[in-house]
Amino acid sequence: MVLLQSDSWVLFLDLIRYTIPALVVFLVVYLTLKKLLDEDYKRKKLELDTKRSVELTPMKLQAYERLSIFLERIRLDNLVMRLAEPQLTATEFKHRLVSTVNEEFNHNVSQQIYISDQAWVIVKAAREDIINRIERAYKDMSEFSKGTDLGKAVLSGVMENKKDVVSSAILFLKKEIDLVF
Repeated sequence: MVLLQSDSWVLFLDLIRYTIPALVVFLVVYLTLKKLLDEDYKRKKLELDTKRSVELTPMKLQAYERLSIFLERIRLDNLVMRLAEPQLTATEFKHRLVSTVNEEFNHNVSQQIYISDQAWVIVKAAREDIINRIERAYKDMSEFSKGTDLGKAVLSGVMENKKDVVSSAILFLKKEIDLVF
């Protein structure tokens, strides 16, 4: 019986003698492979991010460009001069001005995914300000006013109001481009 117990101890010690080095080798290999795979993952992620950035840069620049064009097109003096027709009534002209601003905006709404949230808020605020100015000028018109009367009222409102939201929005977009690129 004593002999069996000593054989068990020898067997147990042999098992430990072979198991511990194997576990150490396994642990070293595991940690080495994990480190290599983590570094490879980081390198590939950096490459993908760089590639994505290179692909998105032209689209971002195009978004800023398109929104700058949008803002220029809805600038009140440009808008009134471009859409003025002498035969229109003030009501018809107001609807044309507002619908043109909204159409231009809707045409460019997808550009918001390429610019910052703050820039998009400023672009929307410029659009709302333009529409509000048109509505304020129209409010003073009589039912018999002509489109040219509304156009003059809008343009005089532009001259009286020193705050140019469109220019401020364009300036903000330019500064943001400088920061991003």
